[in-house]
Amino acid sequence: MDGGFAYGERDESPLATVEVSTTDSGALLISHTEVDPSIRGQGIARALVMLVVERALREGRTIVPRCPYAASLLSADRELSSLISRS
Repeated sequence: MDGGFAYGERDESPLATVEVSTTDSGALLISHTEVDPSIRGQGIARALVMLVVERALREGRTIVPRCPYAASLLSADRELSSLISRS
């Protein structure tokens, strides 16, 4: 993993994370999104995935959503689905 985003105050065990790495072709691969049950339902997973979207837009990259949640979120929106890597 070359990066990702986390939510919460605990450095070693954040309350929510999205794991991101870079593929050989330069796309951002979202491998996993996890939110602690105590804070689910507040839109935090979506916010974390949207941080990856912002990074992809800023850096001119596409996204490979291996995480089922991220794949569903990106596929459901016409504008976001254009960021999904087709290769």
